[in-house]
Amino acid sequence: MARVLIIDDPSGSAHSFEESLAQSEAELRVIRWSEAAAGVAVEFEPSLVVLCLAASSGHGAARCAALRAEPTLDGVPLLVTAGALEQDELARCLELGADDALVLPVHPRIVASRVLSLSRAKHEREAQVQLARQAEQGQQAFRTTIDALRRSTEAMENSERRKRYLETHDALTGLANRHYFREFTRRTMGYARRYGNTLAVLTINLDHFDRVNENLGHATGDQLLQSVAKRLRSCVRGSDIVARFGGDDFALTLTSLSSREDAAIVAGKIIETITRPHEVAGGEIYVTPSIGIAIYPDDGESPDGLLRSADVALHRVKEHERGNFQFYSAEMRGGSLERMQLEVMLRDALERNEFSLYYQPQVDVAKGELVGCEALIRWIHPERGLIPPADFIPLAESNGLIEAIGEWVLRTACAQKKAWERAGLGSFPISVNVSRRQFRSAELPDKIRQVLDETGLEPTHLELEITENALIEDLQQTLAVIRRVRELGVGVAIDDFGTGYSSLAVLGQFPASALKIDQAFVRDIPADTARAAITRAVLAVAQELRLSVIAEGVETRAERDYLVEIGCERMQGYLFGRPVPTAEFEALWRDGGPIDR
Repeated sequence: MARVLIIDDPSGSAHSFEESLAQSEAELRVIRWSEAAAGVAVEFEPSLVVLCLAASSGHGAARCAALRAEPTLDGVPLLVTAGALEQDELARCLELGADDALVLPVHPRIVASRVLSLSRAKHEREAQVQLARQAEQGQQAFRTTIDALRRSTEAMENSERRKRYLETHDALTGLANRHYFREFTRRTMGYARRYGNTLAVLTINLDHFDRVNENLGHATGDQLLQSVAKRLRSCVRGSDIVARFGGDDFALTLTSLSSREDAAIVAGKIIETITRPHEVAGGEIYVTPSIGIAIYPDDGESPDGLLRSADVALHRVKEHERGNFQFYSAEMRGGSLERMQLEVMLRDALERNEFSLYYQPQVDVAKGELVGCEALIRWIHPERGLIPPADFIPLAESNGLIEAIGEWVLRTACAQKKAWERAGLGSFPISVNVSRRQFRSAELPDKIRQVLDETGLEPTHLELEITENALIEDLQQTLAVIRRVRELGVGVAIDDFGTGYSSLAVLGQFPASALKIDQAFVRDIPADTARAAITRAVLAVAQELRLSVIAEGVETRAERDYLVEIGCERMQGYLFGRPVPTAEFEALWRDGGPIDR
């Protein structure tokens, strides 16, 4: 329905026009010029405005201009009406923007037709504007969708490229990874076989790299690895490949060599290049590489075969002369191969839950009571059975696995001790052996605190054991760590005391809580007078330092009686109980304990 706003002259000249529209379907609203046309227009929302001019008023053009300037009437058609004498006035109105003009009087049907036509024109313009707006919105939405699809496609392509890159390269250094290295070496072996060339595989390990991570942090260690990777690239040709297998383990394949000596020249260049100081973390870091070399086809006919041979040679370098290189020879394979196989099994042992803890009691003979127990790790391999700690602990020390194994021992022992306390099995402390690598780590006190918090064990119920040799190996670093451990309330016992040749002056610096006399001095006393004298001296030192003493390796009544006689009442050894699994240890104490009265 048309909505017509009629603006009349004060003389009321719109009366005849209003009558012409009275019978139409239009909705009418008539106002005087003096009223606020803008306010009425906002409320009424007209589809047509009719301006009626009085005879010879002279205001037509001005009023038309005013209506056309009114923002609320923007886009609304304007029809101007006047008598025959005001046609010049109507012409000026058309020039000023009026949409149409009528000379009155005029037939009512013409009026109705003109009004409806102008009203429809407004609606049609609004519809066109709406359609244009919708079309623009649709185009914008389409453009947005296309842009989103493009970005998504680019992201997917980048993600796919990144995925393919990470499948073949090391993320930290950008070098090839083990998978790509093997495939490259396999292809180059085919070329070497076809054309009678020689190639060499070099495995490289950085000497004592773990100390960089321990003392300077893993971020600095990562920067050093990136520097080493860059220098390794500079030592080889574009036809060769450099790979990182993880940690500080690298490998190279040198293609198209004329002789073994070419590989030696490259190895020497690598040692000279890597040994130069690395500017890392605002300072200089020195590191040396050890290198094992295997030659195709003499030392292996597959990538894995060459890697195994090169690793055997590398282990020989590590054992005898770090910071050097060694060619593989068949004579090396026996012992080194066994060591490598054991190392591979050791890396899987934690994941496969092959470790367990055995517990050996520590007793106070005079009081006839349990005063503690020592947690001792055992490796039960599914095929080889029990593997002695002496066979795998040194290996774990050398390859860095001892830290993960040591943390597992600490966490398992603390959790078991807390479980015993909940079951009412005494409040004695539990002793855990800590390796020299762990004690050199500034992170050890924080790890201990975390384990105690997680298990709920009181710090006074935990005692760490460290050998005398480990204490004097890195005096200042070990001292700092021990002090922080003691601040937690955790005890520290010096194990194997008397075997490390530490002076009393050095010993007095350590805030230890106990000494453990090594079984080498306990065996066969009092018959062995020299050992008896050393044991008495250790007891005297402990009394001066106000430390408790436990004698290890007590196996006979004679040893027990002599130790009691000279004032050592705390003991540990087969006489009182061997290391046993958890269930057997619990049964032992529930049956009355191991005290041999």
